[in-house]
Amino acid sequence: MIKGIAASPGYAAERVFVLKEAELVIPRETIAAAQVDPEQQKLREVIEQVKIEIAVTRETVRQRIGEHECAIFDSHLMILDDPTLVQEMDKEIKDENKNAAWAAHQVFSGHIAFFEQLDDEYLRERAADFKDLRDKIAMKMLGIVDSSLDQIERPVILVTHDLTPSQTARLKPEWIKGIVTEIGGTTSHSAILARTLQIPAVVGCGSILDEITNDTTLALDGNSGELHVNPDAERINRYQRLQQEYVEELASLRDAAHAPAHTSDGKLIEVAGNIGTPEDCKAVLANGGDGIGLFRSEFLFLEREQMPSEDEQFEAYSAVAREMAGRPVIIRTMDIGGDKQLPYLQMEPEENPFLGFRAIRLCLAEKEMFLTQLRAILRASLFGNVKVMFPMIATVEELLEAKALWELAKEQLTTRQASFAEQIEIGIMIEVPSAALIVDQLAPHVDFFSIGSNDLIQYTFAADRMNQKVGYLYNPGHPAILRLIGKVVQDAHAQGKWVGVCGEMAGDPKYAKELVALGVDELSMTSSSIPKMKQEIKKMNVPSN
Repeated sequence: MIKGIAASPGYAAERVFVLKEAELVIPRETIAAAQVDPEQQKLREVIEQVKIEIAVTRETVRQRIGEHECAIFDSHLMILDDPTLVQEMDKEIKDENKNAAWAAHQVFSGHIAFFEQLDDEYLRERAADFKDLRDKIAMKMLGIVDSSLDQIERPVILVTHDLTPSQTARLKPEWIKGIVTEIGGTTSHSAILARTLQIPAVVGCGSILDEITNDTTLALDGNSGELHVNPDAERINRYQRLQQEYVEELASLRDAAHAPAHTSDGKLIEVAGNIGTPEDCKAVLANGGDGIGLFRSEFLFLEREQMPSEDEQFEAYSAVAREMAGRPVIIRTMDIGGDKQLPYLQMEPEENPFLGFRAIRLCLAEKEMFLTQLRAILRASLFGNVKVMFPMIATVEELLEAKALWELAKEQLTTRQASFAEQIEIGIMIEVPSAALIVDQLAPHVDFFSIGSNDLIQYTFAADRMNQKVGYLYNPGHPAILRLIGKVVQDAHAQGKWVGVCGEMAGDPKYAKELVALGVDELSMTSSSIPKMKQEIKKMNVPSN
């Protein structure tokens, strides 16, 4: 048995089709000064051709799956439309006297390396988007056509090193009964598309390509992440039966997800979605999300040479507010630092960046940058039910200083005669144990709390959740974590403030009943987890405390 990461639920038992990555040998050529302009023009022409291909893929996905899954390709088009990215490639061509193919490959590879080293899983998986675009541009420049997927004309489990969003969009569910990759995570765009296409998937399977061939049969469990090589007939028949039952269950789940999630004894639990870009809203709505419980605003600040303007931020925040049409939208102010560095800020290297100058600590030091973001959020509040949330609060003093800047941002807008909503809820993330222990002191100054379980767990146990050697300590169900969450809820409710959870724990059905029993009012998760979570909540009978 091979154990991977469960990325898309369901079961499959079929022969394998091994999809090999195209071997791209990028020529590195030194060009003369007279060739600079032609190479830069060639680069622009290829980018436009790739954009046309992406637009065609987008339309195919829209017709086949729905508008809500087109966000992946909208984000790819946004990347290619970024003038800073083109300027980087132009600079490589001109300053380094390199050919367009090599320049594009180098610049995209730099962005891939940046995202791959991030701790945040959602942001780390964005490396796959840049890799997809890098390879598309390279293949176009080299005249290579990827036709490998067109060879599949029988039911198979597709096994490959990695699968790009563009490749996933080309998959035909009538032939592709399962997906297995050597790398990847649950928040990658390919995993999201696999879930939408209802194709069971297991990712992060290491060197599985060394162990199988096209003659191998696999039994795949996308719920547990287990793979069985050359299984017996009994397991094959059982997995095929379980998959049919799962498909029927999923159809009823999605229909029911658009109704509010009340426990059987009547307690309403808000089930919201976590997003990183405005395009992610569509998937939240399609899966029955009650709102946005976490909008990671740092996507606007990463991978660029200068800070986003107030207007640019306003457009992103207001787009989400409009899309959600009155449903709550909680915008977390930028959580920068740690593994997320900004080239336009003087950020000195730190020995332990995750315990250092990050999130609210950075924002309170870079006041003008913070005020710009706060003004953009305030302006966007006119277009929906916008709330603001400060990350990494550890003390009352930090919270009061952040709120003082919030009031200053209001004064600045008033001076400019710019409008904003008068009543906007303010909340904070509970990620640091010190904050969890003083909720009674923090509560008078906020309207709500959101527990970031990922950081709370790793800070409580002093264990990096990305370090496999101490992975055994990363246990969401440990009594220490449940007691902290229970104390947060109890102290917050005592002062009439509601509490949500927005880490991975919130989207895991195995912890849902415990969280609801502790009194948590809202759970926020990846959009694909919403239907199942709502079903689980409706089956609960949790007496009120």
